[in-house]
Amino acid sequence: MNANDAQLTELTTAQSGSTVEDNAPNAPGQPAFDVVVEAVAGSAVGGSGAPYTLTVTAMDLTNVAAAPALKPTITNPQHFDLATGWKPSGPDFEYSQSFSITVPPGQYAGHVLQYVASLVNQNGQIVSIMESDPFVLV
Repeated sequence: MNANDAQLTELTTAQSGSTVEDNAPNAPGQPAFDVVVEAVAGSAVGGSGAPYTLTVTAMDLTNVAAAPALKPTITNPQHFDLATGWKPSGPDFEYSQSFSITVPPGQYAGHVLQYVASLVNQNGQIVSIMESDPFVLV
């Protein structure tokens, strides 16, 4: 990885407490699921403490509309540091964070949804965009 770069590598939905991708993450009828975000950063960036903004948005593909009730709460700015979750991995850094999502009863049952995430540093030199596989809530 380039020492001065970072990128999102995975954006998935999973059963609560898991990191294994699941395209029906609240089945059978669980009240919540997790959104898992993974990223990598080069040696100069990963432990630098530099700020960035992480945005994760939910889209209801069935209704072709935003799904704000499924958006995770993320405190920004995030920072490239251990406290935020950036851990050394050889010469680079890895990041993995799970965000719990409470499913509004009946609101999205049977709908196909998808997450889109972006990571953008303050000066716009690091930009990464990722979308999850579509998934269904039951």
